[in-house]
Amino acid sequence: MAKVDLLIRLVNTLTKAEKRYFRLYSSLQQGSKDYVRLFDLLEKGWHQKTADVKVAFTHLYPGISYDVSSKYLYKIIMDCLLHLHLQHHPGAMLTAGLLKTEILFERSLYDEGHAQLQKLQDAAEAANKQELLLWALNREMELLNLLNFPDIPEKLLLTKQARINEVWQRLGNTQQQTARYLQLRHHLLYKGAARSMQQTAAFRQIPGLLQEPGSEVTTLLFKANYALLTGDYTAALDYFGTLLNRMESGGHLNADRPTEHLQVLEGILDSFRSTRRYKDMHTLLLNIKQLQTGVPYLEMMIHRLVFLYELISYIDSGNFPAALRLVELQAPALMKKMELLDISQQAEMYLYLALVYLGNEDINSAHDSLEKVLQQGKRYSSLPIFRTFKLIHLLLHYELGNYEYIRYETRAFRRHLQSDNKTSYLLEKTIIKFLRNKQVFPVSSRPSNMWKKMSSSFDKIKEDKYEMQLMKLFDFSAWIEAKVKKKPLGKILREKYEAEMEK
Repeated sequence: MAKVDLLIRLVNTLTKAEKRYFRLYSSLQQGSKDYVRLFDLLEKGWHQKTADVKVAFTHLYPGISYDVSSKYLYKIIMDCLLHLHLQHHPGAMLTAGLLKTEILFERSLYDEGHAQLQKLQDAAEAANKQELLLWALNREMELLNLLNFPDIPEKLLLTKQARINEVWQRLGNTQQQTARYLQLRHHLLYKGAARSMQQTAAFRQIPGLLQEPGSEVTTLLFKANYALLTGDYTAALDYFGTLLNRMESGGHLNADRPTEHLQVLEGILDSFRSTRRYKDMHTLLLNIKQLQTGVPYLEMMIHRLVFLYELISYIDSGNFPAALRLVELQAPALMKKMELLDISQQAEMYLYLALVYLGNEDINSAHDSLEKVLQQGKRYSSLPIFRTFKLIHLLLHYELGNYEYIRYETRAFRRHLQSDNKTSYLLEKTIIKFLRNKQVFPVSSRPSNMWKKMSSSFDKIKEDKYEMQLMKLFDFSAWIEAKVKKKPLGKILREKYEAEMEK
């Protein structure tokens, strides 16, 4: 990342408290304060392109070196953030304490250093910071060896060594668990959930289901994501619910694991949606809105999560006018910070924006949203969601009456489905069959009779949890039913939603 981009990202993600500390810190510094002028320019954020920053700074302050000022500004901001981090982050505070004991040892203040080490061991144990506990235990052994084991009987020495071995074993188990969990989550992100019995069987080949002792949180994360991967949303809710109870911290994101806390919340929302528990989903969204972090990046992640699932609830219920109002009110602010999202989150945003426009019959805007991803196929093609983009893209061309284009595009799609029986999914085949045969039903046929012929395939899809994985993103059956019955998509979705709510 270019230095100017890095500085813009840093300044834009500073909290008010961090900015106040920067101002205080810089006011205490001696010498030139040219870097503060650059900070003021970046804070205004009026520039449209990163290249404009250097031009504007050079124009306003012709005698000042932009390169020197930018390098020093980066250093000062990082120094400020490190100081604040050491004051508030539990792990950082323990690390700072261990570094202080090193200073005491260097000055031969062994008794004070040893006393501090023992306090830090207790604090690391209580905070479950196994790496820092191991560091403190090993440092104590080095100190005792340096001092020729003063007043340490052999039995106590062996007890201390056994404790170190125990911590090593716990760390080893936790590392194995983490590696398996990350492998599973990578599979979920880049290959998608299982859509066949064969794929579920393949997932079981991931070594072990974490039977060995270790981190309870990592074990639960593994099991929750495995349940998502295999479509067992009831089990996923149980595991995610237990995780949430472990991570809740009085209306704030978990200080030690904020990203995992957000992943747990999203896992619960996804499971609620998959099991049609919309009331529970709305209740959880209200709680998420109240979460406080004080960190702009995390605030952005919370905003994105709430926006996305509120939008999803409107789409699933066919309330496309309300979905459009939500997009008009909140999407611009999110789109300005789109670079803070990973590529799968970006693709997800563009997909649901396209669906909102499709439901409001704004085909051009829907097409523009899809093109944001389709035009960068090399970047997004590895994502499972990319397949949905291609299917929705075909729906838009159907709406525009581009039937020849559909026939051309679906040839390659059909060849891909036929090349591997494991990916020959009924849902995709049903959609393509409908798109390629726009006149499959006689003009004189009644819509209700026409839909009965089509709906039999979707009845089979609904009974297959693997086929339903793609339907979770968008109800393709509702769109086809709307075309067959010549009704608005929103009306069909609303009827299905109300029927689900009555169950």
